[in-house]
Order: sequence, then structure tokens, then C-alpha cells
Amino acid sequence: MSTTPVTHTPASKKHGRTVLLVLTALAVVIALVATGGSFAYAKQFEGKALPGTTIAGVDVAGKTTEQIRTIVQKETTGVTVTVDANGERTTVPLEEIGGRIDVDKTVEKALSRESSIPSVVSAALSGTHSITPVVTVDEEKARAYAESLVPDNEVEPVDAQIVQDDETKEFSVVESKAGKGVDPANFVKDVKKHAPELKDFTVTQEFTTIEPQLNTEAAQATLDKLETMLKSSLVVTGPENKTFEVKRKDRLRFVSITPNDKGDNFEISIDQEKVDTYVGKIADKVATTKKDGIVEVAEDGSRTEVSPGKDGVKVTNQKDITEKLTHALSAGENLDIAMITEVEKAEVKEKKVEKAPVDPEKVPSELPSYAPAEAHNGEKWIDINLANKTVTAYVGDKAVWGPVSVVDGGKGTETPTGEYEIWHRTEVQNMGCTPRYDYCTKGVKYNQFFHKGYALHSAPWRSSFGYSGSHGCVNMRVKDAKWLFEWASLGTKVVSHR
Repeated sequence: MSTTPVTHTPASKKHGRTVLLVLTALAVVIALVATGGSFAYAKQFEGKALPGTTIAGVDVAGKTTEQIRTIVQKETTGVTVTVDANGERTTVPLEEIGGRIDVDKTVEKALSRESSIPSVVSAALSGTHSITPVVTVDEEKARAYAESLVPDNEVEPVDAQIVQDDETKEFSVVESKAGKGVDPANFVKDVKKHAPELKDFTVTQEFTTIEPQLNTEAAQATLDKLETMLKSSLVVTGPENKTFEVKRKDRLRFVSITPNDKGDNFEISIDQEKVDTYVGKIADKVATTKKDGIVEVAEDGSRTEVSPGKDGVKVTNQKDITEKLTHALSAGENLDIAMITEVEKAEVKEKKVEKAPVDPEKVPSELPSYAPAEAHNGEKWIDINLANKTVTAYVGDKAVWGPVSVVDGGKGTETPTGEYEIWHRTEVQNMGCTPRYDYCTKGVKYNQFFHKGYALHSAPWRSSFGYSGSHGCVNMRVKDAKWLFEWASLGTKVVSHR
């Protein structure tokens, strides 16, 4: 293979250098021209949005900070949100549900690209540069709005209740009611998604059902359980096979029904204190308080029985009955339990008293002016002197007994004055003891009625005499009342005076 050598003459070298210089100069000229135009083009975007910049579809290229701010504020004003809450539609401003376009950050974002010549040229050649508005959502406000969509009367679930009638003591169920709620998370998410579009939009918010902890079914099941408990046989047997069956209404008084500690069901409890009160009442129907006897012993040794005394009876196993009744009722078991009783023997106590003979110094020497006709006929009559609180027995014009100190009627219940006759006598009877009277004294001895319900009778409950204080009757020492009872008779004249 042969080659032909090239010979560079001086002329050819000079021509090459000339072409190179021309091309270089031309490139420099072109570069200078291009650079100058680009610089001028870029200069007009200094501090402004670059070519192709849009915010939510609005062209803001070449706009200043204030111009962009004005555009953003204009475009975001009046944005509304239609809230579809479980089928109910309501339209409100975006701000009301916590949404807000952050104008400053949106403007800052639109101006964030560098305004150098290459950046400006590149922006011009690259087409649209879309800016998404910066949206902030006050989640607390959005959550509160979402929760407010549920009507107030439907928000909270209502637990079932078991209530007791004050009169019948029966229990009944107040039905439960489910509540409604919302999940604000999706609500906030949708607001954040659509708000940057700067257009009206719709958010759907469904309600969720919130079940109560204590429902109607649980309440009814509790009452069914109670009904089973109430069907058991509960009997307390006292002396002489006297039985006390614990009735339904009494049992219901012992019962209370409340939510359990977890609050997810009901529990039945039996109040043992109330059971004990009930047992105490039936024990009182069996038990009696012992009453010691009293015998009055006079100076001459004569004895007058004021009260014979009476043995008492007490129930000794009340606590055991209470505990077993409580357990049986709680477990729904039958029970027949016997009372255990004990006799408390009464004692006889002696009481020394002074003899009450006729006291000549206290008996008028002459017949008083108030003496009845019987005083002149040698007949018996009784003098009740309300002025000095004494009673004296006369035969004709002669005092045969007394005067003895008594207690007459007090203020407002004074003993009547006048001339009467004994019209009714009882050796023993109860005084008062009817709805008409506010007192009841049982076993009063030696009663002699001289005017309506007013009588001379014994008063063993008094320790002293000689004053006013009775309900109107003339109260006497037992031995005095006995003597007068044995001495007088039906028709004996009685004079009461002051």
C-alpha cells in the first residue's frame, strides 16, 4: 500500500488560520447576541413567577408577590363545601369546617424557582409549571364540625335502666337506645384533598351506630333472674307453729339492682340490713318484754298487788335467721327456719307505802256547802277536792276514809266539776288505745266512771301525787283506788269541786 505525502505550503497554513479565526469570531458574536437576549428576557422575571407558572389553573407567570397574593385571595374567596351528613346536605364556607388556603406559603411556592438565565430559558421551554395551593386544615375544628352533624338527642347511647316503683316495689325496664357517631379522620382527609382545587366541593359524612353498654336484653335477662329468685319459698316459723311467710313485696324491698363494676351488665344484691329489720319486726310479734310485778306493803303489813308481773319472751337467733334468709333469697333456694325463743322470768318487787287513814285535821268539822243530799241521809258519797288535790269517802256527814292525795286533770284536760254518780265500773281495762286518743295505757285497775269517760282509777306509773297532770281522770295510788273500788258501788254519789 502506498501513500502520497501532503506538503503544507506557507500559503495553505495561512488560509486555515483565517477560517478558524472567522468561525471563532462568529461563535463569539452569536454567543454574545444570544447571551444578551436571554439576559434581557430573564431580567423581566426577576422577583416574579417564571414562565408557565399556574396556581390551580390560573396563569401567574410574570406576576409579582402582591399580584399573585391578590389572585390567590380572589380565587380562594367564596369556596364552599357541601356536607352530605347521612343524607342531610348543608353548604358552608370552607373556613367553617377548618379549611384555610395559606396565601403566603402558596405565593412563596409560586416564586420558589430560581430566576437565573438558564432557569428562565428552561421554564419558557418546559411548558406549564402547576402550583398546588398550600392548604391547612384545623383538625380540631374539622373534628368538632363533623361531630356536630349528629343531632344532640342522638349523639350519646342511652343505657337500659332497671327502675323500682316506690309504691308497689316492682321492677321494670327502661329500654336502651343506640347512639350515633362519626369518624372525623375521613372528613379531614377529604377536606385536605379537595380544598387546593379552589373550587366548591362535596364531602360525605356517614354516621356510625354506637351501641349502649347496658342494653335492653341484658336488663330483661336480669329481671327474669330476679323472678326466679322470688319464686322460692321463704318461711319463718315461730312458737306454737305460727308461721311468717316472706311475701313478694317484702322481698322486693330487700332487693337492689345496679350496674356491675365493668358497667356492661346488671347485678342483683340483697340488702342484709333491710332483711334484719324485717326479721326484727316479725320477732317483735313473738317477743314480749318482761314486766316485773309490784306489791305494795302497808305499815300494818297488809299487801296489795299492784301488778302481778308477766314473763317476757325473746328471740335468740335473729341474726342467724337474717343471714339464712339473705342467702336463700340470693340463691333462689327454699327455706323454712324456726325461731328459737327464751323466757325471761319476771320478778315481784315490793313497795312500802304509808297507810292512809282518816285525817281528822284535814276533814272539815262541818259538812261543806257542796255536800249532796245523800250527806243528810246517811248515804255514801265521794268528795273530789280539785283545790287541794284530794279524795275523801263519806258516809252521811262523817268522813270514813281520807283525804288521800290524787292527780287530777292538767291544763287543757281539766277534770270536770259538778255532782255526778258512778255509772260504770271495771276492775281492769285499757285507757285510751283508740284513734280518738293520743295515748294508750293498758291494764289500768279499779276504774269507776262518774261522768262520761272521766273516772277514778289506779295509776301505778306515778311515783307522787298531789298535783294536776292527768288527761282528766282522777289518778290514785293502787291501794287507794282498790279501797275505794271495794267500798263504792254503782250509783254512789260523786261531787267534784274546786
